[in-house]
Amino acid sequence: MTIAEPQPGGRAEARRAAASSGRRRKKKDRRRRVLMPVLVTTGALVLAGGGGAFLYVQHLNSNIKSGQLGAGNAPPPAGAADAQGRVAMNILVIGTDSRKGLGGGYGDRENVGDGNNDVNILLHVYPDRKAAVALDLPRDSLVAQPKCQRKDGSVDPAKTEYPLNYAMGRGGPGCVKDTVEAVTGLKIDSWLVVNFQGVKDLTDAVDGVEVNLCSPVNDSGSHLNIPAGPYKLNGEQGLQFVRTRHSVGDGTAIGRFGMQRAFLSSLLRKLTDKGTLLNPTTAFGVVEAATKALTVSENIAGTTKLVGLATDLKDIKPGEVDFVQPPTAFTEDHPNPEYRSKNRLVQPGSRDLFALIRADKPLSGTEDHSAAPQPSGAASSPAPAPSAPPAPSVNPATVSVTVLNGTTTPGLAGGAVETLGKLKYRAATGSTADKSVTTSTVRYARADQEAAAKAVAEALGLPGSAVAAGGTGSGVVVTFGTDYRPGGGPAAVAPSAVPVPTAVPTDAKVHQGDETGCTKVKTNGAMLE
Repeated sequence: MTIAEPQPGGRAEARRAAASSGRRRKKKDRRRRVLMPVLVTTGALVLAGGGGAFLYVQHLNSNIKSGQLGAGNAPPPAGAADAQGRVAMNILVIGTDSRKGLGGGYGDRENVGDGNNDVNILLHVYPDRKAAVALDLPRDSLVAQPKCQRKDGSVDPAKTEYPLNYAMGRGGPGCVKDTVEAVTGLKIDSWLVVNFQGVKDLTDAVDGVEVNLCSPVNDSGSHLNIPAGPYKLNGEQGLQFVRTRHSVGDGTAIGRFGMQRAFLSSLLRKLTDKGTLLNPTTAFGVVEAATKALTVSENIAGTTKLVGLATDLKDIKPGEVDFVQPPTAFTEDHPNPEYRSKNRLVQPGSRDLFALIRADKPLSGTEDHSAAPQPSGAASSPAPAPSAPPAPSVNPATVSVTVLNGTTTPGLAGGAVETLGKLKYRAATGSTADKSVTTSTVRYARADQEAAAKAVAEALGLPGSAVAAGGTGSGVVVTFGTDYRPGGGPAAVAPSAVPVPTAVPTDAKVHQGDETGCTKVKTNGAMLE
């Protein structure tokens, strides 16, 4: 599927030219600093001095709401440490569809509680604190979700295949955090939640956010109506902009990420401009709006902790933030009618992308921010550009695969067939009377089919131990058991067991925070190419 992306030109084009020569372009402007939009604003607290600072900080503390970090599940291990003992930091930014504070506007008047987690962006900050990845997980992704403890102490049982944006309703932001950890294998250190009102207030506080569309947008769903070209959004339009989906991309929450990325990149550049946070007439309004807009995990609650977090991120520049979304596929043929407008994460592309991020490997450019320590006294030099992945030893077009669902969970076989089909395997669903299989298997009948069976297992995120001889017929037979986790891989596979790929999956688009070319949108029902 196609995601809205900038047209060639400006700093993005210069970066591509530099990358092609094996070197990442050096930025001359060392004064620019970048933070995730809702974090950077707290840095303006340094402007408050003397006795009044204490009272002001206390006031800001009263603005900030907090909640438990998790929902009762053990997190995955942290990443590797660098020579200075630093590990990557992961911050989950959750955007909810709660209408709280909007006076009944935007429909769904009853939705004034936590709402759904409609935006899920995981900010992965490299150990050296000089670059970051903003990983977007589409809200409608059907993923395995762990059990979650609710506010009243009761426990919502684990889900095998469930829309990601339902996690908030299962156990609040802590459940979203635990679910994203289960899907990506990344240990999340803290989370922040922003609702509709927060987006409006922050946009107005910075005196508008500039965007640049390649063609006009008039969306009846969000009521956004703006022309092509550079345009400054006010608070109301800012909210409309990030909510718009029917008239952009593929008309879904997946395609909407292009709009959200353009908005966040522009807001990020605005906030890191010294004219915003070093100007007393705007700085305090930004800080006030940001603290009112935030609900944060308990470990970063309070202005002092947020400023400390902002300080950790102060050396990241907009051009060093990569925005990326894992490859997905729609589920129009899902056996559950309620899930036919959803999507699933495509494997092995999604799994490989998560593995790259866990290993702190670069997604763009050539500079390696991984935690591997450099030899003492060694001269620093750019890491070589990632090489193309080796050619597969198995030709998928020659492999016949039958997929069986050995569980009571609907849609597993159909989803796997769709994934394999995209990889050019000849796959089809089969039927089985046994619905109590516990361990997934990939079986082959002839010795010359072993390599094909291993390739199929890898494509579906199944461990090598699932591959075994003893199949029947002329092809490979996959049988899913209750250990299988669609979208997140099988439960038995630890993230560390997944090999680190040599390049970003070809169906995952990467964009930088300093790209200023116009954003493509859908016009008259067709995507601009």
